[in-house]
Amino acid sequence: MEFFYSEERKHKDEKVVESLEELLLKWLPEDVKGDFEDDSTDDYEVLGNMGFEGFNPLDYKIAFSDGENEIVVDYNDGNYETYNREAVYGGLVGSVYQDGDEFQVVVPEYDTWASISAVSGQQLSYVIWHEGFHAYQNTYFNVLENAGEGILSETELAEQVDSDPELKNLFTRKLEKIKEVINAENTSDFGRIAIEYIDIVRERDKMLSESQKKSEVFYEMVEGTAYYVEAGVALHENGPENYEKEYLENIGKYADGNAKYYHLGMLECMLLDKLDPDWKTSYSFDRALEEVIAEYVNN
Repeated sequence: MEFFYSEERKHKDEKVVESLEELLLKWLPEDVKGDFEDDSTDDYEVLGNMGFEGFNPLDYKIAFSDGENEIVVDYNDGNYETYNREAVYGGLVGSVYQDGDEFQVVVPEYDTWASISAVSGQQLSYVIWHEGFHAYQNTYFNVLENAGEGILSETELAEQVDSDPELKNLFTRKLEKIKEVINAENTSDFGRIAIEYIDIVRERDKMLSESQKKSEVFYEMVEGTAYYVEAGVALHENGPENYEKEYLENIGKYADGNAKYYHLGMLECMLLDKLDPDWKTSYSFDRALEEVIAEYVNN
């Protein structure tokens, strides 16, 4: 089955990828930026990794979908090819899609997202970076395959936790405590926050079932790190004022649903940045972020 795409739509979707390339330049070290802009280097591994070695969202095919069919953009060393296919997901989603051993990014096509963005304020590049990070997690670390059994769906987990007042209260305390890292300025503060945070974690863990605990740390690890990457893009793309309003203003408040796991995981990444700026270089997505924090507390 063949699909027709106007040149206008194809051009707009391709421009999204071009804008990603422009944004990636912001992450290049100054000593190689000039070479890249002159197209004299193919070293894309240093682009946009946010400290996670080997990560580049343009390493993965990006499908721009209208819910029925999509344009797939395959970027390669400064060039890209496109092809058409039937939509792999019904409806409009931001997600990853596994095609054999390959993970791809699927996002709404440009014009559709523009109407969504007018209400939400979230830019399409944020979604591509977030979902591109999930593609990276699964390509390099097999996070979904290695999760095993016992992971509750985000909806099921949220329903169980949100219906328990004590679990909600202790989760709120976790958020409030770890949020202190945003304004902390010295090493002693970082250590104190980490110690007090892990104390709350351990208190709350006693109340969780095995599946609840396994599921919470999984979503904090997988979605929290992706949200942390997404927020980093927002900071560089739109500046600190918009970043703080979009990502930090309400991050310490409990809300029913699954967003709290994204927020807590991001804050755990921010605390780890304070404890050890190089923590990401050796992180393999094989243990909870709070376990890594606890190691610094115990050492």
